[in-house]
Amino acid sequence: MKKIFVLFYKKSINRCSLTLCMFLLCAFAVQSEEVNVLPSVTQPAKGVNFFYLNGRDQEDFVQVAEKLFYGDNACKGVRNDITERFDNSLKAIKAAGFEWVRLLVSKDFYNIYAPRCGFSMDEIYPVLADKHLSVLTKLIEKVAAHGLKIELVLSGTKWFADPENDVRFFESILFGIPLEHVDMVILGGDVQPSNAKYQADWLLQVLPHFLNHKNADVASQNYLFDTVTYRHKDQALAYVEWVKKHFPQLGYLPVNLYNRTLPPSSNWRDYSIALAEFIAIYKQAELPLWIDEYGFRLSNESESIQYTEADRVAYLKGFYHALSCENAITAAYFIWTAGNDRHVSFPDKDTNRTPFGLFSGYENNKPITTPAWDEVALFNTTSSYCDQLIDIR
Repeated sequence: MKKIFVLFYKKSINRCSLTLCMFLLCAFAVQSEEVNVLPSVTQPAKGVNFFYLNGRDQEDFVQVAEKLFYGDNACKGVRNDITERFDNSLKAIKAAGFEWVRLLVSKDFYNIYAPRCGFSMDEIYPVLADKHLSVLTKLIEKVAAHGLKIELVLSGTKWFADPENDVRFFESILFGIPLEHVDMVILGGDVQPSNAKYQADWLLQVLPHFLNHKNADVASQNYLFDTVTYRHKDQALAYVEWVKKHFPQLGYLPVNLYNRTLPPSSNWRDYSIALAEFIAIYKQAELPLWIDEYGFRLSNESESIQYTEADRVAYLKGFYHALSCENAITAAYFIWTAGNDRHVSFPDKDTNRTPFGLFSGYENNKPITTPAWDEVALFNTTSSYCDQLIDIR
């Protein structure tokens, strides 16, 4: 949209001819372009969360960023070649057909690693200090150097208890990083506005602040929020109705689509049917879907029911069939998660929710990928994926 501002005196209009006035109009016109262009969700809008390298305990986002900037010994490091593993991971992401990387910057994660990394939380929140912004900037520039678009997720105080300072925290980040490398900004983490009033209140205060920000560069960014996977269809419908009522201006419907409700050894077609029931509800928003997270957790040995890699592959096939093959809809896809998200150094710390990682580890500082990763790469890079899925499998 072009905004034209014309400065001239009323007397000049009265005295000049129509031709001269048109000349003056062109001469004094100043044009500006609105840059808030929504990212494409057709092709390629396929992304992966990138929070871990090889383990939750020494090679997750906060520690990796510090080591990329200060060297392998940062954050009490005892492992070498973090930069090489990071670069090789980005190459693997690109080779697998991903065009987007999802990066999560959270107050809570800084707090968790403050003892290990020597952080002072007064320099983290409510305003991220320049030295931390420099660390974050280097990581962002490294991702962008591989030709990958960035979705930046910003998360503030636990329980959404301090929206005003969360806004300050988010602003300090957006003012301090190279925004030219950021294509989507996601506010909050696991916001359930139709289920929890305090979360709705937080979102109604924070999201409009950025959608209508007084700073043009900040206001021109693309904004959404991070929601949850709704386990019941009535909750999903209530969520759609809430978003349409309170944020009709959004260009996408934010969605999570995890599904682990079927028993082990279920067929991919069963997953497609289970997911399609929720997709039909989300389609009622009459918006493309921004699927900020999807994925499938494997089992730990302690669990009585064991889900295997074969179950995860079946889920992925069903996911892609329901969204892209069976009555295909327009959507963006961000899978959770690249890397190995187990506690490699302290395996006893693994909990029931740990094994989402699509890398099983590293060999010669290159990621060892899983069959699930191969399935995602096949979907990302094969134009005939649906035909192959339906005809062969």
